Amino acid sequence: MSSIPDESGRTDPASGAEIGGSGGTHAPDGVGGGFGGATDSGVGIGGAATPAGSRLVAVRDAYRSTVMSVPHYEAEYDDTYERSIAAEFGPELAYALTRTNCFHEEYKRSMLSAAETAVQEREAFLDALESEIESVECARSRLASIRTEIEAIEDELGGDGEEKKSTPTFGALDACRTRTEALREDCDRIAARRQRVLADHERRLALGDDLDLPAYCYQDLDVTYPVLAAVAAVGDRLDALRRRIESEMGRAR
Repeated sequence: MSSIPDESGRTDPASGAEIGGSGGTHAPDGVGGGFGGATDSGVGIGGAATPAGSRLVAVRDAYRSTVMSVPHYEAEYDDTYERSIAAEFGPELAYALTRTNCFHEEYKRSMLSAAETAVQEREAFLDALESEIESVECARSRLASIRTEIEAIEDELGGDGEEKKSTPTFGALDACRTRTEALREDCDRIAARRQRVLADHERRLALGDDLDLPAYCYQDLDVTYPVLAAVAAVGDRLDALRRRIESEMGRAR
């Protein structure tokens, strides 16, 4: 966008006002109003089509070839140019770029400032995604170790009812209970660490009042916070295992 010259000093065909000049100019009256009815053909104020040589056409083409050209754009958004501009930069700038006839100097400054802000927001979002991937992988690895240990304890306890070939001694059961309690503490630490990561995401990102990073990333899943859900499931399994051990300890006394 920065390589596209503005059209300062030209006359806006729709308003007849001189754009640019030594005294400075402002955006035409009405900027900030609705932009419904604008089309990708570049309809401007008064219904006149944006001149083919207007820099607004170059801005539109540059935007389409970058922001709107990503492979997932149609599946995720499928927006028109003006709707995409409004979502990215707000309705005022969208009106200026799609409902006027010249690329004013003020428009360019606003566009470059908005683009810089968008870049910074995306960089912060990418950092958050990398942190999220690391957090999920760490939790997955630690929970896998806990599940393996649970299975080892269950093997030591043997089967239930007729499948049970031998009864562990009270001392062996007490040792299993101690291991189970230690694993439960590990789950609590995993959950606490995960909560800190989520709080850091919320502090660094502003995705919306009703949307946080997990809600955005895992919207296709049945749970909004899959890591915490997995920790809770393993914790429930440990609680059930501890109750079983304590029941067998009562019978072994």
